Amino acid sequence: MILHSVGREFRPWNEYAKQIRAELDRQSPWPLDVREHSVESARSGDSNPELPFVQYLGALYAERVPDLIVAVGAPAAAFVRRHRQQLFPKAPALFTANDQRRLQYSDIAQNDALVAVRHDFRFLFERFLRVSPSTKIVAVVNGNSPNELFWRNEIQKELRPLEGRVDIRWYDNLSFQDILKQTANLPPHSAIFWNTMVVDAAGVPYEGDRALTTLYATANAPIFTHDDSFFGKEILGGPMLSARALSKEAGSAAIRLLGGEKPDSIIRVEGNSCRYSTRRSARS
Repeated sequence: MILHSVGREFRPWNEYAKQIRAELDRQSPWPLDVREHSVESARSGDSNPELPFVQYLGALYAERVPDLIVAVGAPAAAFVRRHRQQLFPKAPALFTANDQRRLQYSDIAQNDALVAVRHDFRFLFERFLRVSPSTKIVAVVNGNSPNELFWRNEIQKELRPLEGRVDIRWYDNLSFQDILKQTANLPPHSAIFWNTMVVDAAGVPYEGDRALTTLYATANAPIFTHDDSFFGKEILGGPMLSARALSKEAGSAAIRLLGGEKPDSIIRVEGNSCRYSTRRSARS
């Protein structure tokens, strides 16, 4: 069972889930029945819809408990931990595509495995500023879901040593349409850091590439990010987490768990990997 954090079409987690499935198909010596579900209550933090969802999962798997639970992203991992005893107390779980800060080693149960990430936002910003030393303003585009607000605070803490060197502007309290107005009229020597846009401050969800492609079409500054799931024509190169590398590790861990290996022997943390694009943006 693959459990998505907010929905099957939200980046970057959908890319991890897709590539994990591909790794399972490639590496598995057995035929697999892979089922996918989403913790959609993570968009708003409203816990009321969770009870019917828990009951649904309990009824769906009443006759046969999953051989493995793969929780993709921090909200999915938190859901599994909250309802583990009620749903699948003995089934092994693999937590992946979430940052080490969201799931500490002390939180890992004996039947849990972890293939996590470690984002270094200060390193990422400093590398960007080395490439573009004239940058004076960085506008951060981030959503308003509980997970995104958690990251607003974490990123802000990590970037405090850069205060005075660059003006970092936050827009998570705005609707995405208002964010677009702000980023279309940034002063010279500005850049945009794209974190995620799951839900904006008006409660509007943004699946797939819709928000990022719209931002790119209207913004007057180059865009950089932390995860190569977003990498494409919109994003400048830089040190990004490799979705493919992490998914390969997670897929291998899942096969090992299905083969009977003890979950608590599998703990791995991936950091930002250096990836650079040769494409130059006209918005520099």
